[in-house]
Amino acid sequence: MRSTWLDRDRARAVDVVPLGAGRYRVTVDEGVFEIGAQRLGDGRWRLVGQQGSWNVEITACDRRRFVRLGHADFVLERSDATRGARGSRAQEGRLESPMPGVVTKVLVAKGDPVRKGQALLAVEAMKMEHLIRAPRDGRVADVHAAAGEMVSGGVPLVELEAEV
Repeated sequence: MRSTWLDRDRARAVDVVPLGAGRYRVTVDEGVFEIGAQRLGDGRWRLVGQQGSWNVEITACDRRRFVRLGHADFVLERSDATRGARGSRAQEGRLESPMPGVVTKVLVAKGDPVRKGQALLAVEAMKMEHLIRAPRDGRVADVHAAAGEMVSGGVPLVELEAEV
């Protein structure tokens, strides 16, 4: 199931693929991970991934979802847009951190050629590693992050030049 959600002024592309037995492959922007989901009732869920487990509360109100993940609160609004602001910036070659976290790996350097889908760097957020992947073939124009650096959501991490 594909959908687009507005997180403040940013559009987030979300794709959820059932794998069976309560397991799902979830893609949020460029981050891909697998989770197990157990419904606890009253909008509460238990999510289990490679890095641990989390309790989540989701309250629906029309097109909005109020989400509490641990001690973090989010307000998401369903968007009719098939491609939001993040998608258009990724097409321009500017790849951003999907959320606040720590850069754990930088896998490319300025000038490196890259292929569509290639992992460029990794950001750890909420005990999960999110790989930032190239949206198209190209060349790394600049890298704005280093391993061990804390980054905010929406900050540019890597910029790509036109296709090689």
